[in-house]
Amino acid sequence: MRTTFLLTVLLATICCSSAPAAIELAPRGKEPVYLSDVYIFDGIPFVDVDAALAAVSLRGHWNSIKHVFRIKTARGWAEISPASAFLKFRDNYYPIKTKPRFIDGKLRVSEDFLANQLPLLIDRPVYYRNLDPRPTRNVADESTLDRLFSFLLRKKERVAGPMINGVAIDPGHGGLDNGVIASNGLREKDINLQLARRLSKLLKMRFGVPVYLSRDDDYELTEQQRVAPAAREDVDLWLLLHAQASFRAETQGVVLLIRPEDSASPTQEDEQSASLQLAMELAMALGDAEIPVAGIYPTALLALGSGDLPTVQVETGYLSNPQDLNRLQDPAQQELLAQSLYQGVLNYIQKSEETP
Repeated sequence: MRTTFLLTVLLATICCSSAPAAIELAPRGKEPVYLSDVYIFDGIPFVDVDAALAAVSLRGHWNSIKHVFRIKTARGWAEISPASAFLKFRDNYYPIKTKPRFIDGKLRVSEDFLANQLPLLIDRPVYYRNLDPRPTRNVADESTLDRLFSFLLRKKERVAGPMINGVAIDPGHGGLDNGVIASNGLREKDINLQLARRLSKLLKMRFGVPVYLSRDDDYELTEQQRVAPAAREDVDLWLLLHAQASFRAETQGVVLLIRPEDSASPTQEDEQSASLQLAMELAMALGDAEIPVAGIYPTALLALGSGDLPTVQVETGYLSNPQDLNRLQDPAQQELLAQSLYQGVLNYIQKSEETP
């Protein structure tokens, strides 16, 4: 066991780089802390977990008996482990996109942990900035998923006929990956799939175009399988369906996530105007149905890919909030949510047709 552990640490050290990388991190509204002990592993920045926690006034320790790292928060203890893709807090499990790993003798967490899980631990938004966001791999070294994201997820040339030719929908999680689990046992993966089926039916019936789901049942997907529908030649927009949770029961509402704007690139500006416009139409349609919307936010840390395909990740509500939970598990309210998302897509299409 000890030999295997040491080998894992050694391989992690060999496969990563500490060449100039640094981040700024702090609770939103506080003075950022500069962290330079940043390692790049497979293109992902990893930060010493102790340094990251100290930047937001938390602390933790490694439990060598259970092989977990325990984090003390104002609401109790949380746990992470290199062997687990989940953050454990009390009886709840929150999925971690990139597992923690030991690098150069220290447990380190990825930037998506800092952006997505750290706010849960401190119960407030986090300011995170990568000070060296340049690509860390050559094009020749890009994975199949990278090429799908950067090359295939393109907005198609407009031709005569319907404004859109097809839609891709990704119901998040599936199989062994439950996503967020509510206090009553409701699983995020089930909500995502139920909503995807309802929305898919509406789009097919009313637009008469194919709708491609990344999964149509309860099974796990690779990242390549998850993004494959969005890479199809006839797909003109991509919706990713998720739900989330917060340590604060009063936090509620739909959150819409898009790729961050890159003002240095006209192509990226066009892409963002399309994704942002789609998100805005979805938000207005949800508001018209009296479904609370918490906001539209750009993020670089989710699997939204790159390119100019109009893309929005819809976080449909907080399973930790009683009102959101009731809405998401009620069939009639699910149908209203699907109808609202359909209306938002329709409004986006109609306004796009009016634009030269």
